[in-house]
Formats: sequence, C-alpha cells, structure tokens
Amino acid sequence: MAAVITMEKPVIVAVDDSREMLDILKSLVAGAGYRFFGASNASQCLRLVRDVEPDLILLDIQMPEVDGFELCRQIRAVEAMRNIPVAFVTARRTAQDVKAGIAAGGNDFITKPFDARHLMERIDRWVKQKQA
Repeated sequence: MAAVITMEKPVIVAVDDSREMLDILKSLVAGAGYRFFGASNASQCLRLVRDVEPDLILLDIQMPEVDGFELCRQIRAVEAMRNIPVAFVTARRTAQDVKAGIAAGGNDFITKPFDARHLMERIDRWVKQKQA
C-alpha cells in the first residue's frame, strides 16, 4: 500500500494591534491559499509561533506594550524561531526605521499603505525561500 503524502498549506502569522489590518491581511493571505493566523500583541504572537511554526511572520512596528522591533528581537532569541523570515508591515518608513528593523532581525520592510499584489509577491518569495 502506498503512503499518502499530504502537503499542508504554508502558514503566515500576522501581528498587528489593528483588527482592521488583520482582517485585510487575512483576506489577502487566505485568498492566496495560505493558512493565516493573526495576533494583536507580542504574547499572542509568541504563543502562535510556537504552536503553528509559520513560514513567515508579518509584523507591525507600532503596537502597545511591546513594539515590533522588540518582538522581532524576542523571536530571534528563541533557537527554534531564528530561521523564520520576518517582514515588517508598517506605516513607519524612514531610513532609520528600516535600519532598526534589520538590526532587530527583520528580513524585509513593507510600508503601509501597500499594494496588495506587491505584498503577495513578497510573501510568496519569502515562503518559497523558507521552504527551499
């Protein structure tokens, strides 16, 4: 009897304190065939990342309590999470913000408002790279 191989859909975790933004990201990401999980703060994100082992994390910077830069550093501090790509999706857009995001361990920096097609191209690229 041949073994049945199941290919699970890639997993995207998005972290944003805006419910509206999480809904937009969910619509785009799930509509493209990915599994989507949203979190509104750092502690939810860290639990989700441990539970679902995402292929990509989309991370806002401006959040209460723990900002995206600090959350990215916390993600990178955990051995099992170090190789998960992190893309900042944020309204912050200065060169200093980009440098801070890269220094915190981010892999990409996408500014809001974003073009949906461009965002999905970047997501596809990071997921393919992670799975390779």
